[in-house]
Formats: sequence, C-alpha cells, structure tokens
Amino acid sequence: MSLILNDINIVNFLTLRYDPTFTNLHAPLKSDYFVEKEIENLDSKIENIVRLDLESRLSQNKVSKVSIALSGGVDSGFTLMMIRKYFPEIHIDSICVGFGDDDDEISAGRNIAQQYDSEFHELIVDNALRDLPKLISIAGMPKWNLYQFYFLDQATKYSKVFFSGDGGDEIFGGYVFRYRKFLKEVEKINNPSWLDKSKIYLSCHDRDWVPNQNDIFNKNLGFSWVQIYENFRPYFDNRLHPLNQLFLADFNGKLLHDWIPTNDNFGEHLGIEINSLFLNPRLITLATSLPWHVKYDYSENMGKLPILSLLKKNSGFDKFEGVKKGFSLNLLNLWKNYGREIILSYLNENSDSVKNNIINLKWVDESIRLVDSTIHSDMKIRYVSKLLSLLSFEIWYRLFVSFTLKANTKL
Repeated sequence: MSLILNDINIVNFLTLRYDPTFTNLHAPLKSDYFVEKEIENLDSKIENIVRLDLESRLSQNKVSKVSIALSGGVDSGFTLMMIRKYFPEIHIDSICVGFGDDDDEISAGRNIAQQYDSEFHELIVDNALRDLPKLISIAGMPKWNLYQFYFLDQATKYSKVFFSGDGGDEIFGGYVFRYRKFLKEVEKINNPSWLDKSKIYLSCHDRDWVPNQNDIFNKNLGFSWVQIYENFRPYFDNRLHPLNQLFLADFNGKLLHDWIPTNDNFGEHLGIEINSLFLNPRLITLATSLPWHVKYDYSENMGKLPILSLLKKNSGFDKFEGVKKGFSLNLLNLWKNYGREIILSYLNENSDSVKNNIINLKWVDESIRLVDSTIHSDMKIRYVSKLLSLLSFEIWYRLFVSFTLKANTKL
C-alpha cells in the first residue's frame, strides 16, 4: 500500500530520503533512553540478552533453518557468531550481495561463513535499478535504495526466518564516518543551540541533499530549510551530550522511518519473518544507556566497541577491525552503466512530476550536465544520489497517482 504524500511529505522524502512526520508501528525513543549509566560486566549482559532473544525466537518455535544477510562487517558477523554459538546444530544460509564493484565484500563474507559452518550464497545484482518499479510498488515509498529486497527474496529459498543487522549502527555507534566531524563542528560554537546542531547533523548527511536543494522543487511546494530543521528539534533540544543527541536522531530518523518500514513491507510481501538481534527492547535499553565513549573511541574514530570486544574473543574475528562498506554500491559506476540512460528516459519534459509542477526540469538538466562534466568533484556522487531520488519519485508518481506505469516494468 502506498503512502499518500502532501507537499511537506514530498519535500522531506526528496531532502532526507525519508519522512519523519509519518507514524509507524515502532515507537520512537525518548531522550531519557540516553541518560548515561555505568554498567558492569557488559559483555556477559549483552550475550545473555542475545541468548534469551534467540531462544524465544528459535527454540520456542522449533526453527531448524535460518538465513542471514552477511557482509564483511560487525553486525552481520556478530549475528552469525551468536546464532552458531547458542544453536550449534541449526542450519544457517548466509547471503552476501555484490554489485559487480571491485570492493564488494563477498570474499570477506565467504571467509566468515566458512568459519561458522554456514552455507554461503553469493548474489550479484548487476543493475540495481532494473526492478525499481516493482520494489517501489511493494515499499510504497519514493526510494531508490531498495536493494535489500534481493537478499530477502533469495532468503525465501532457504528459510522463512531471516536475520538482518538492522539497528546495530544506531544503538552501538557504528556511523563513525560522521561522528568526529559532528563533534568538531559542535565544539566550534559557544553554547550551540538545537538549530546549530541540527544544521551540523544534516551537514554530516550530505549525500541526502545538495547545495541548491531548494531549486529542485517548483515554488508552490514551499521548500524551507527551517521546516526541515524543525524535524530534528526533539533530538537536539535537550540536555544530552551532543553525541547521544546524534544517536537519538539516527535511531528515530532513518532507522525508524526508512529501514524498518521498508523491511516490514518487503517481509510481508515475501512471507518472511525478519529479525534483528539489535532491535530487542532489552538490548536497545542497555545500549542506549551506555556512556557514549564506551561505544565510540574519538581518538581512534572507532565505533561499536562493545560488539568488537565480543567478536575479537572468537575465532575468525581476532584481528577484525570492523571497517566495512556494507551492502552499498558505487554510484558513479551505476550512473555510467545504467543510471544516466534511465534518468534521461524518465526525467524530462514529459515526466509527470515535471508536468504537474512538482520538480524543476531546469535543475534536472543542469545536474545531469554537472555529473557528465570532466571536472573532478565530490559533488558528482551527491548529484547522482539526488537524481536517483527524483527518479524514484517519478516512478512512485506514475505507479500510485497517474497510474501510467506498471509494477512489472523493467528499467
């Protein structure tokens, strides 16, 4: 079922990649979750919570086979290790998705699967945009980064019980590529306000928006950065440490309004039960109350320290540093191989979103020229990402508003 989008919803989706104004089935966290407490015997407490969680999901339901999404990273490695530790006889199918790029994590995933006696399945998605109409029709949202569908679909061949690593980055501090930048920028301001921190927070998510973001939309949509920033007031207008405020924003933002509802829709469509060890309420309560420095080392720029500590005590992870790319793809390669041609076909003067005065075609044309230019610029990736967001909105519009596109259309 599709969402009904008003102008504010559209602006949010095409600026943040999700809309924080929607209510979903999972309750947001409150700031008091992140009031710090000193916790002793942390390793054993985490393991005990995970063991009880797995027993309730697997033993009580007499599950004999499970499948997991396995990259070369912390969350999927921890999930595999824990399942194998407490259920040595269970059959595990591990699925690793690659996109034909040189830095895919298939090799690392295969090695970890072998260490823990798991069947390993390699899945290459050459064109991640090919099935976008189908995926948007299931997700019901104007999003292009829906390729988790492929390993969920593959998983149905092996088991109806699936484990993802969703939530690990949010509750244990895994997005280290923006923590240091955030803290350094906050430290430059004397007594920073919630608005200051909201602006800095969004500056650390610069693939989601572009400098001339306001030019994307027709003027009657009323784009306003003030309105965008207001979405983040509850996360930064409190007495928490700035990094705990960021953790709160991460959990209540993309995780709650993007990843989880998308997976819920895919799981319902495929008839598969999607679990995550990191979304157990007891583990969320424990992890969010940890002092931020217990999870993140500022000097080394290393996150998820409690999970790394547990991993390094086990075979196959003794030298593991948790540096990973995860299930992501090279946007410039995608643009060159498929994206440019597809976008030119769908974003033009005949586009529904253009004809209905939502998207500014001049911005589209100028952005394509920027990406095509020979000038080397980090901005190219940001503009490719934004053009793909507009493509997803155009497809969503044709599927659910103008009804001029069928879900089985291949791009």
